[in-house]
Amino acid sequence: MSLTTFGIATNMSNQTSVPRHRRRSERAPTKTFSKMIHQLKEDVRSWYELHRRNGATNVVVWSIYLQLVLMLVLLVLLPFDTVQVGGRYRLIKPLNFTMSIAVYLATVVILLDYLRASMWWKKVIGWGVSICILIAITCITMQAARGTTSHFNNSTPFDSAVSLVMDIVDPLNAAFVLVLLIFALQMKYDVSRLSQLGIAFGLFLFLAGSAIGGVMVVQGQSVVGVAPEGPGLPVVNWSTTGGDFRVAHFLGIHALQILPIAGWFIDRLKALPRRAKPTTFVAVSAGYVLLMGFVFVQAMNGLPLVRM
Repeated sequence: MSLTTFGIATNMSNQTSVPRHRRRSERAPTKTFSKMIHQLKEDVRSWYELHRRNGATNVVVWSIYLQLVLMLVLLVLLPFDTVQVGGRYRLIKPLNFTMSIAVYLATVVILLDYLRASMWWKKVIGWGVSICILIAITCITMQAARGTTSHFNNSTPFDSAVSLVMDIVDPLNAAFVLVLLIFALQMKYDVSRLSQLGIAFGLFLFLAGSAIGGVMVVQGQSVVGVAPEGPGLPVVNWSTTGGDFRVAHFLGIHALQILPIAGWFIDRLKALPRRAKPTTFVAVSAGYVLLMGFVFVQAMNGLPLVRM
């Protein structure tokens, strides 16, 4: 009798313990996610307090506001746009650029807020980047309003002058990014070591993306093996019949956001051993570089990202 009772009690204990274990395992990912969200909120509050005390980035913030206002105006006008340039409605290109530029400027604000450098350096970089970007978006929007292209356009002396101005401000902007990279290599950002690596890798690939833009300038078009006005993917207009350097250019430019975020995310993965985190980040960065290199070689060989 006692043995039977003991056996029943043991079985009941085993039956009840399994669901509890499962419930704990099911709750573990949720708890981890909640902790990361909480940490993200804390980081955002900490950054905002830092930003509030830093007056050097005000000009960049106002530049972001200008981009957002222009974005809203273009969104309102887009349904009424009837003119096509390069196979898509003319307002789509400046609209894409305002979104991309706003993200880029926001990234510059955060980098300058965490940068341990003199106010003079921060103001020089902030003003320099803002002026370059505002000139570029003015040229792009003006040419779209005129119903013509802004890049690689030498159809008239005026168009050539606009294209030349853009060819000057783009590498000038890259020069300010190079200064930010030099600071990153000197570990001048007040963030974790892994986030420092993310910033450094992101800035380096941004410059690589800018160099790809230089390749497009040298050859006078962004596509390889096909006419510039050929069919392209919706919104981005990347060629679907030939090679297109804009794919690798896009990956390089936005590595400035993706890799620092990857560094931040990996740094906060509690399940990952501390010693494995740098290796994991380097592996992620290497994969990103390989992807960027692959689409660049693909474009050089005249192959589209997606053939349609």
